[in-house]
Amino acid sequence: MFENISNPARHALKGKEVTFDARVNSVLKSDFPGQLSLELRVQETFLRANVDAKAIGDGAWEKAQKLTPESIVRVAGHIHLLVEKAQANGDGVHTNGHQDAASDIAYAVYVVDLAVIAQASPNLPSFHRDELTEFEFEERLNNRILDVRNAATGAIFKFHSGMCQLMVEFLCSNGFHWIHTPRIISATIAGDNEFFHLPYFGRDAWLAQSSQHHKQMALSMDMQRVFEIGPVFRAEIKSRASARHMTEFTVLDIGMVIQDDYHEVVEMIESMLVFVFRGLQERKQYRYLIDIVEKLYPSAKKFRIGLDEHGKIPRITFLEARRILREELGFEADDKKDFTDQEEAALGRHFRASAHLGQTDLFTIDQYPASMRQFNSQANPDDPWFSNTWDTIAGGREICSGSQRINSHDELCEAMRANVCGAPLDPEAEKWHAYMTAFKAGMPRHGGCGLGVNRLLQSFLGLNDVREATLFPRDVNRLAP
Repeated sequence: MFENISNPARHALKGKEVTFDARVNSVLKSDFPGQLSLELRVQETFLRANVDAKAIGDGAWEKAQKLTPESIVRVAGHIHLLVEKAQANGDGVHTNGHQDAASDIAYAVYVVDLAVIAQASPNLPSFHRDELTEFEFEERLNNRILDVRNAATGAIFKFHSGMCQLMVEFLCSNGFHWIHTPRIISATIAGDNEFFHLPYFGRDAWLAQSSQHHKQMALSMDMQRVFEIGPVFRAEIKSRASARHMTEFTVLDIGMVIQDDYHEVVEMIESMLVFVFRGLQERKQYRYLIDIVEKLYPSAKKFRIGLDEHGKIPRITFLEARRILREELGFEADDKKDFTDQEEAALGRHFRASAHLGQTDLFTIDQYPASMRQFNSQANPDDPWFSNTWDTIAGGREICSGSQRINSHDELCEAMRANVCGAPLDPEAEKWHAYMTAFKAGMPRHGGCGLGVNRLLQSFLGLNDVREATLFPRDVNRLAP
């Protein structure tokens, strides 16, 4: 068995005897009786299969003539060079981002044996075009199985896998423990209408919007540093038309004990993001995928990581970001309001274009007003109007929101009753009992964040819609496939 024929680093295929499984990209009839040609697809690699009835026998020939696009075949034969392509990826095995690849095939195989593993139905929806964006997006999502077979779309989800692996690699090497917390919860924030209600054996339950509270409980167990990657749920009405919101999405939740200052958490997250992005750009198993995506997605662009003179991600305060919007970008920016999507995008373009800001797609906004953050965010001790909170912006959109959390039980009770950003909460209520116990038992100083993995991938690749970075997206209108 010849494995990894799709690997662009494979050398010296010419003359090799190979056996491999492939999808039929198209069937080309021949003018000569007893012969046909197949365009085969093995992941991102395309090659021509020349089939002769005399070489494969009557039974296999009869099946070969009935083959349809997207069928799976097992082919045995001899590889030869079909045409030398300047685009061939160094070793002659051509990889490209689209499936209409007849003119780009570098190798052919003379077939000596052919078996049909799975016969595809005829007249399947076709996605064999040079520009995926020509297709109506919802139809692509309706036919997600065929859509992801396209090399460029498939590359996105290989990136998703690689991104998660790099996150885990970084966090585990920095002393974090991977935990798993429940997605069915019993307590919600009064007035928050974006929780999904779930009847639960005669009681009320909800789907979790984050794992923040359970993550804090784990830190109270003296686990010191924890993380989790998993789905969360928000009943986002705006997901109907938004390019950055969904009702179910994947979040990396991180929590860690603070030794001196909450910027320890900020710097840990920033260092992780640099590690992940550089890994995707520099490691060979991901580098060639970037070329595939960029070929079919016109909006895709090279992600810039600009560091300051200390080798850190650029960081500005909330008020400085507001000043830039007003004085340099012409927005009527209100210091008492959070950033709109348009303002974040404008800041993203500004940082990317400005040499003195690092010409970067990645930066942090620090010290948000306390009125914009959750009840358990720690106020700035020098100015309680602000809070020890931050957002990380990537590609002009917020991908990470974090804070130092209140660790004092009495201070937390006071903050819940005041709840400056929402309705007052009763810390003595039964639904908060388990959460408050973690603080009664002594909670270390700590901070953490929630990072949207789908949106992070969207930002890294420069995709227009977060659903393009989600294998099976869910929004107001979509419950299938």
